[in-house]
Amino acid sequence: MYRTLAFINILLTLGLIVIGGLVSADFTGLECTSWPICYAATVDKSSIYPILHRIFAGIIIVLNTFLFIKHPKEKSVRLGLFLLVLQSLLGGINFIYKLPTLVSVFHLILSFAYIAIFSQLFYPVVEKQDLNLKGYSPSAKDLVFIMLLIAFVQFFFGGIVHQTATKDVCGLGDNINILCQTTEGLSFWPSTVAAQIHSLHKYLGVLFLGFLLAFLFNIRKTITLLHGKAFKQFSLLTGSLVTLFLIHLFNAKRLFLLTDTTYFQVLHLLLAVIITLNLLFLFQWFKRFEETYFGGYRHTVASDLLSLTKPRLGLLVVSTIVSGILLTGQYVDFFYLINALIFSILIVMSATTINCYMEIEVDSNMARTKDRALPAGRIKPIYAVIQGWALFILGFSLTYVNVNKVTALLGALAFFSYLYVYTPMKRKSPAALFVGALPGAIPPVMGRTIVTGEIDGLAILLFGILFIWQIPHFMAISIYHKQDYAEGDIKVYPHYYSIAKMKVCIALWTLLLFLFSSAGYFFDLNSKNFFIASLVVNGVFFAQSLQSFFIHDEPSYVTWARQYFWGSIIYLPLLLSLMIFLS
Repeated sequence: MYRTLAFINILLTLGLIVIGGLVSADFTGLECTSWPICYAATVDKSSIYPILHRIFAGIIIVLNTFLFIKHPKEKSVRLGLFLLVLQSLLGGINFIYKLPTLVSVFHLILSFAYIAIFSQLFYPVVEKQDLNLKGYSPSAKDLVFIMLLIAFVQFFFGGIVHQTATKDVCGLGDNINILCQTTEGLSFWPSTVAAQIHSLHKYLGVLFLGFLLAFLFNIRKTITLLHGKAFKQFSLLTGSLVTLFLIHLFNAKRLFLLTDTTYFQVLHLLLAVIITLNLLFLFQWFKRFEETYFGGYRHTVASDLLSLTKPRLGLLVVSTIVSGILLTGQYVDFFYLINALIFSILIVMSATTINCYMEIEVDSNMARTKDRALPAGRIKPIYAVIQGWALFILGFSLTYVNVNKVTALLGALAFFSYLYVYTPMKRKSPAALFVGALPGAIPPVMGRTIVTGEIDGLAILLFGILFIWQIPHFMAISIYHKQDYAEGDIKVYPHYYSIAKMKVCIALWTLLLFLFSSAGYFFDLNSKNFFIASLVVNGVFFAQSLQSFFIHDEPSYVTWARQYFWGSIIYLPLLLSLMIFLS
């Protein structure tokens, strides 16, 4: 029953994406004069799509709520419900601000994320057979991962192309060219931003094709080693990927040749979603295949070098940089921002790489980190040093020259304080937590200075919010990883403070976060609407911190700490999003 309803949920969300594509293609969403219910002057083509879009959204919300009531402990249901709340907020913002491009694109991305969450229930099950796997290459999995990354990036740029007039700027003439064909003629990199975005979208498609061909060449040996169910699963996933891509390519050609391309645009979008899902399934097949036949994930040099950069941590840091950028509310060249983000990411990756090198001994003593590339001995330490410093020099130089020196110096400050103050200090004193919070609070300030070139009042507010947020966040982590940290000789407050004192510390820091994040209104840094919304969000988060005082046994206390950690993960992007959209 649960799997059936989850599958229906996926189909409904795909339908929602299709209808949403029709709404955005013709901007018919502007016909609705209210939200969340659509009241249109007449019921015709211009209003039926947005009406259907909201009906589908309502059905999905009801279905997910029903699943949550029936299966409250299922992670997919809880996370899905959270994404639906965000989706609803973005839907309201879409209505209020008349379909702003980036909001619409993220609205689309969240829909895909929602599908991906429930798709986990249908990942292929790999059963062990008598196979001779001598000659199996795990590098094919890396190629699938790269294609997945390209697909996500192309999904983002494709969303922008779909939502704006950029879809029309490179399609002049009867012939199809990889280069952009405008009134100025053929160009590898045209002069306008709109044409540049369209060109980049096409080049990403060519890059995807290159890696797809490399993948097909790579698996020529692997596919001969398989038989039975494993062969059928792998052939189906690979064959469907190739078939869908060819259809996608043919449909892209139609988009250039036809005048009325609304339905082909939507088909193009739907195919992109299905191709990305296909890649997810193929990547998970590789993971499960390796777990079944090799007892675990088969690492490659490329995957190990990437793991040194700690991509999940980097994603969180990048999201705080983006929040600082968006809060400026100023017009900035699109590709200037993209380049600035990439350069900042290089600095973040350099710090995490060298941190892995500096903590080889610590990681080798901790159960959850001893299988990392360096402590496990899969990569020589010198490679981590070379990669780390190369990324830093490149990221710092490019930021200094192409962005501004303030942002570059902030990145360098975060880099050196994190590696050469915080990292050695955390094995000597739990007070390292406060030192480590300093470089952790710099990224949103970098986002602000990328646009403004200076540190102002709002930059200081963002710094303070991130600094304070990290204290109870990492205190909660240290509670349920207390033993791990002891084995790694890392000093954390649960080693020195009683449970009662830890509860008080987390509650007081959460209260301080409440007060500080709401204080910007009184200094004309935030709007009244944000102030009201922040009282609600902060109130709920503070209530979660107080929940610990009603817990009296240690196992429940550890469970609460983990729940508080996830609450903090939800709290931060929610607060920053409200600050952006209610500014």
